[in-house]
Amino acid sequence: MKIMDADLKQEIARVNNNVNLSLFGTGLRKQRVTIVENKIIITADHKRIPALAALDQSDRMSARLADVAILDEYKRRLKEEFINQLKLPVICVLKDYAPDYELAVTFILLKDDSLKSLDRKAT
Repeated sequence: MKIMDADLKQEIARVNNNVNLSLFGTGLRKQRVTIVENKIIITADHKRIPALAALDQSDRMSARLADVAILDEYKRRLKEEFINQLKLPVICVLKDYAPDYELAVTFILLKDDSLKSLDRKAT
């Protein structure tokens, strides 16, 4: 793995955490960024939004609908920030969240070979 890859992973983690801060008012407990070819996978430990945790107890369907709306906004913002800040050619962002474990997995698909073309910037 190249130093450039480590720097990119740090930047991805920074942007992801900032999107969480802007949307939830709190950062992530921890996260891990994995890059495989033109795919970025982020696993993150989130604190559950207290209001949604309470709603989960009495009305799981309403809480799930709120989760989906929040995930949609998160994906929109993350894609925008990856394109604007990191200049990454994002095709799509997929994300799911398991409230029982406070674990989220985000999958970002980039245009083919887009990360290889970034290697020239590291030289």
